[in-house]
Amino acid sequence: MPKNAKKIKKSFLAILLCLFFVASLILANFLSMLLLKTTDKSACTLSSNALDFYVICFDRSLTQAGAESLAKDYRCKGAAGFVLEKDGYFYLTSSAYLNSADAALVQESIKQNHNLDCLVLNLKIPALQINLTLDSEEKKVLQKALNAHENAYRLLFDIALSLDTNVYNEISTRLAINSAFSAIHTVVADYKILFGEIENQTLENLTLGLEKLTETLQRLCSGITISWQQTMSSLIKYRYFEILQQAKVLAEQIEN
Repeated sequence: MPKNAKKIKKSFLAILLCLFFVASLILANFLSMLLLKTTDKSACTLSSNALDFYVICFDRSLTQAGAESLAKDYRCKGAAGFVLEKDGYFYLTSSAYLNSADAALVQESIKQNHNLDCLVLNLKIPALQINLTLDSEEKKVLQKALNAHENAYRLLFDIALSLDTNVYNEISTRLAINSAFSAIHTVVADYKILFGEIENQTLENLTLGLEKLTETLQRLCSGITISWQQTMSSLIKYRYFEILQQAKVLAEQIEN
């Protein structure tokens, strides 16, 4: 065999050996990552926060129609005008707070500055709880999804407060609303990628709840009002009451 042919054969064999070695390394790395991914999974319980809200209410009625008849006037003045049912009554809401002291201060301010009597209603929202076998990335995504309603409320509360205290004007308010929608939409999209196709009743309920949440935020972004001459501040508060009501219903569905 000519010397050149021998050299070519040796070179070819060397190249094949190198390719085989590289392929082996890639396969070994893939298998180790797959094994790590599998062993990372563990049974866990994830939950949202159980929440206590302190709701400023201007009036109550024995019928929803009676409360709704008063709501339009309050919406023109910046109150939410969301009708909340509790213990057989329909309450006309203004705003909601996570801190009872904040609600008490607002209640006193309304009395002093507007000569209006109002009451503070306690609204409890149970925790959302899910038991699954998950890896670390799935835990992060699911936890954000479970917290989505609370976070959406917090974002809208801050925007409404900034608008009421003239920190935001109409343009900055709309920009902040769009930013809030984008943040929640990203959380929901990530959740759907990992959990949207899993056949599990609890996850299916959560998926529907998150879709309602994004639809509510989308309507807020579009500026769709509830009644004529409703102020922007009222609309933001109305939408966060919608979100709180959705969270309450979702928690009760999952609990049952």
